[in-house]
Amino acid sequence: MFINTKKFFHDKIPKDTNETFTQPYLQAFENSACIAKLGFNLQIKYANRLFSQLSLCTKSESLKKEIYDIFDNTDNVLDEIVETLKNLQTWDGTLSLRINSDNQAFVKCSIIPIIDNENIPQEYLLIAHDITELMISKRVIKDNIYLDSLTKLPNRIQLIKDKLKFSLKSELTLIILNIDSFQAINTIYGNGFGDEVLKIFSNWLKNNLPDQNTNLYKFESDVYAMLVPSKYDKYDLNNYLKNLNLKISKEGLQCREIDINLAFTIGIAQGRKNLLKLASIAYKEAKKKQENYIIHDPNNNKEEEYIRNTNMISVLKKAIQDDSMIPYFQPIMEISTKKINKYETLMRIKKGDNDVFLPCEFLDIAKHSKLYSTLSRSIIKKAFETFKLTSSEFAVNLSFLDISNKTTNKFIFDILSEYDIGSWVVFEILESEGINNYDMVLKFVETVKSFGAKIAIDDFGSGYSNFERILKLQPDYIKIDGSLIKNIDKNDDMKILTQTIVDFANKLNIKTIAEYVHSKEVLDTITKMGIDFAQGYYISKPLPKLCDTVCMKNV
Repeated sequence: MFINTKKFFHDKIPKDTNETFTQPYLQAFENSACIAKLGFNLQIKYANRLFSQLSLCTKSESLKKEIYDIFDNTDNVLDEIVETLKNLQTWDGTLSLRINSDNQAFVKCSIIPIIDNENIPQEYLLIAHDITELMISKRVIKDNIYLDSLTKLPNRIQLIKDKLKFSLKSELTLIILNIDSFQAINTIYGNGFGDEVLKIFSNWLKNNLPDQNTNLYKFESDVYAMLVPSKYDKYDLNNYLKNLNLKISKEGLQCREIDINLAFTIGIAQGRKNLLKLASIAYKEAKKKQENYIIHDPNNNKEEEYIRNTNMISVLKKAIQDDSMIPYFQPIMEISTKKINKYETLMRIKKGDNDVFLPCEFLDIAKHSKLYSTLSRSIIKKAFETFKLTSSEFAVNLSFLDISNKTTNKFIFDILSEYDIGSWVVFEILESEGINNYDMVLKFVETVKSFGAKIAIDDFGSGYSNFERILKLQPDYIKIDGSLIKNIDKNDDMKILTQTIVDFANKLNIKTIAEYVHSKEVLDTITKMGIDFAQGYYISKPLPKLCDTVCMKNV
C-alpha cells in the first residue's frame, strides 16, 4: 500500500464538502490518533500532541529522535519495518514504548509510505492508537491462566504447555510432590497462616531443585510439580529424592516465628507421553504404601489397574441408573439341626445375561468413588422386598460408611418402620474395617434394636478384633472370619484362637457363625468346637433365589 500525499488528505473529506471545511477535518483527525511524519532514515520530522504525550517528549524533543529511540526493537520488529517500507508496503502491527524502568506503553500502529506521482517515496506517515490498557488487561488474564495466584509459580496449565514443548527435544522427568497432612496446619493455625507456609515452602523448593534447568510449578491446594527437561539419571534421581525429605526435616521451616515440620510424598515418571497421569499413579501408590516416593515402573500394571477402575466406575454408574444391582443369598445352616433358617444377602451387579460382577471386583472402587452409599441402600431395600413375605432371618452387611452416613441411617430406620419385619433382620457390621467411632455405632445399634433387629459382628478375628468392643456392642452373633476357619482342621493355632472366641461368646450368650466352611472336615471340626452355625460353599454358594434344601446331601 502507498499513499499520494494530496490524495490521502483529500480522501478524508466527503466529496460534497466545501474546501473551507478541510482544516476542521484535519484537526479532528490529529486529535483522534498519535501521528508522526518520518524521513527516509525514520527520523521524526513532525509529531502531533498525542504522539508527544505518549512518548513523554515535547514536540521539539521528538524532532531530534528516530523511531529506534522511542520504540522497543523486540524481535527486530523495527528492522522488519524498514524492509517493509523499502518495498513501498504499509507496515501494520503493535509496537511497545519503554516509558521508564517499570512501565511500558503499547500502540497499534500503521506506517504508510507517502509517494509522489512518480511512485517515489517522499516521507512516511505513522498513525498509532494507544492500546496500553488492552495489552495490560490481556497480560493480567494470561497471568491468571498460567500462574498460581498465591505463589506466582507457573501452574498446571503452564506445565502442560511446557511438557509438550520440551518433549519434542528429549525425554522428560516429572516429579509430583504433595505435602503430607497439610490440612492440619490450616486447622490449627488458620488458612491465612497456611497460605504463608505455602509461599515459604515454594521458596525453599526453588532453592532445592534437582538442577538449574528444572522448572517448578504449583498445582491446586498443596501439590507441586518439577519438570526436568531430560531423562534424569535414576541413580542421581534416587539420591535427590532420598535426601529431599531428610533435608527439610533437618532444616525445618519457620512462619511467624513458629517452627513448621513438613514432610511430603512424591511420585515420579519419566519419558515423553502420559507423564502427568503416570506420576500421579506413582504418587498414589507411594501414599498407599506409606513410602516417601515411588518412581513409576513402566513394567508394572498400575496403569492397567487404573483403567480397569475407571471402567468399573462407569459400570457402577450405569448399574445405579438401570437399577441392575441384584441380591444373592447364601444359606446359613444351624449345625445342631442341619437346617437352613438364615441367609446372608450379598450384592451382585449384572454383567450379562448369565454373569455378574462379584463384590471383590467393585466394592472398594465404589467406596472410593462415592457411589457406595447409593448401592448399599438399593441392596438393603431389595433384601427387605425379598424377605417381607417369608419368616426366614436375613442378614445385610453394613460398613462404617453406612453407619456414619446420615442419609443411609435415616433410610434404614424408615425401612424398618415401613416393612415392620425388624425381628427377622440381622445387620452385619464389618469388624475388619476398623471402627473409629464406637459412640456413633452404639447409637445406631440401640436404634435398630428398638425395632427388634439383631446385630452380628462380621469378619471377627481378621486382625482388628477387640473383645472389649464386643462387650460394648453386645451383638447377637459373632461371625468368625474365614482366615481362621478355612484350615482349622489342619492348623492347631487357628483352632486355639477360634476356640477362645467360641468360649468367650458362649459365656456372653452370643451365637457363633463360622464362615468359609468349604469341606466336610472343616464342618466336623467346628461342630466339635461348639460353633452354632456354618456358612460356606460346602453348605451352599450364594444363589439368586432362596432355597432351603441346597446341598443338604453334603451334610
